[in-house]
Amino acid sequence: MFALELQRRSRAAGWGVTSLAAHPGYARTDLISNGPGANTVSWRVGRWLQPLISQSAAEGALPTLFAATSPAAEPGGYYGPNYELKGPPAPAKIMPQAKDFAAAAMLWDVSATLTGVSFDEIVVAA
Repeated sequence: MFALELQRRSRAAGWGVTSLAAHPGYARTDLISNGPGANTVSWRVGRWLQPLISQSAAEGALPTLFAATSPAAEPGGYYGPNYELKGPPAPAKIMPQAKDFAAAAMLWDVSATLTGVSFDEIVVAA
């Protein structure tokens, strides 16, 4: 949502900033097993299904690399595995809630307030 709002604001203000987002799908890392989700029922089921529905950490990094480096990546795009959980990089599904412009503007404003940083001022100063 934040990345989409950044792209909208960049286009509207002529900042020349390109914003994209990416997700790794279900990449086999130690993130969940070392966090609060470890040993939950969903974690145990996930471990059992992992060989079928997951990909390596290196494969999980590919959507981010695609978004950051590919000339085919579109401004405001969102990329992930082509089957959402695993697969080569492809445009990912953007949930309808993430396209709520009013909520995105509110997220932007709250983020600026909480961090004390105004992106608008940073871009203008650059």
